[in-house]
Amino acid sequence: MNYESLLAVITLLYLTQVGLFFYGLRIRRNSASNTAQPPVSVIVAARNEEHSIAECLASLCHQSYPRERYEVVVVDDHSEDSTREVVMNVAAREERIKLIQSVPESSLRGKTNALATGIRESIGEIVMITDADCTVPPTWIEETVRRYESRVGIVGGMTLQSASDWFGGMQSLDWAYLLGIASAAVGLGNPLSTIGNNLSFRREAYNQVGGYEGIPFSITEDYSLFQAIVRTGTWNVAYPLDHALLVISKPCKSWGELVRQKHRWGKGGLDMKLSGFLIMAIGFTQHLMILAGPLLYGAVSAALTGWFVKAVGDYAFLHAVLRRVRRLDQLKYFLAFQIYYLLYVLALPFIVFFRRRVVWKGRSY
Repeated sequence: MNYESLLAVITLLYLTQVGLFFYGLRIRRNSASNTAQPPVSVIVAARNEEHSIAECLASLCHQSYPRERYEVVVVDDHSEDSTREVVMNVAAREERIKLIQSVPESSLRGKTNALATGIRESIGEIVMITDADCTVPPTWIEETVRRYESRVGIVGGMTLQSASDWFGGMQSLDWAYLLGIASAAVGLGNPLSTIGNNLSFRREAYNQVGGYEGIPFSITEDYSLFQAIVRTGTWNVAYPLDHALLVISKPCKSWGELVRQKHRWGKGGLDMKLSGFLIMAIGFTQHLMILAGPLLYGAVSAALTGWFVKAVGDYAFLHAVLRRVRRLDQLKYFLAFQIYYLLYVLALPFIVFFRRRVVWKGRSY
C-alpha cells in the first residue's frame, strides 16, 4: 500500500473517531434535576499564588448558592511568597474562608497531600476542587450541585484559559479539545479522565475508595481519584459542557512551563485504560503520516490534503464544544492550535519516556 492509500485509511479512521466524539456529546446521561442544597466544601490548594489567589477567592465568595451552605477551605501548600498573607486578608472579610496549613508530607506529597489535608478539615457532603489560579462563574456551585442525581458520585467540568494572544489561545483550544473528548467519553459510557481545577465528588464516594490515602500516589491526583471512583462501579459520572460551570484558568507563560505541564500530564496518564491509548495512537499515527509525506515521500499535496481534512474534523468538534460553553470567540486561535497540536502530539511520547523526573511548582517527583 502506497503513502496516499495509507494516509487515506488513517484519516478515515481519525474522522470516524471524531464522529464518535460528536455522538458522545449528544448523549445526555445526566440532567440538572437535583433540587437539594447539601453542604458544600470548596478546596483550594495554593502554593506560591500571591498574584492569583485573591481573584480566585473573590469569584468563590460571589456565588448564587446560599452563603450558609458552603465553605471555602484554602490549604497553604508551604508557599514561599505572601500567599498566606493574601488569603488571611480576604478571610478577615469573608467568614466562610478557612485557611489551614498543609501537614508535613508522608505517603502523600505535594498537591495531593494538600488536598487530602483540606478534605479532612472540611465538612461538606459535596467536595468541589479548583486551583488558585482559576476563577469560577457565580453559578458554579449551584449548577454543579444540580448535577448530583441520586447515583452520581463525581462531576467533571470544562476549563478554558484566559487567552489574549495566540500562545494562550492555542493552549485554551487544546484544553477544549481534550476536555471535550473527556465529556464525550462519559456520554459513550466510557469515562476516561477529568481535570482537577473543575472537579467535584460526593464525600461518600471519596471515602469509599479510602480518599487520596487509599489510592496509589500520582502526580496527576485528579485523574487517579476519578478513575478510582469510576472503578468501584457504584457511582455514575456526569461531565456537562455548560457555560454556567465554565472555569477560567491562566495559561502557561512560557514554552518551558508548557512542556513541564504536558510532561506531568503524560506521566500521570501512563495507566490510562486501553481505549484512551487507542485514541492517542490514532492521533499520533495521523500526525506522523502528515509529517512523513513531505519529509520521506515528497508527497506534499497529499500530506496537505490529509492535514486539511483532519483540521475540518477538529474545527467542527471544537465548534460543538465551544458553542455549548458560549466561547466560540476562541476559534480565532484555531490555526495556531493546529500547528501546535500537530507537533506536540508527536513530541509527547518522547518527552514522557525520555524525561524521567517531573518538575512542577518547584518540586521534583
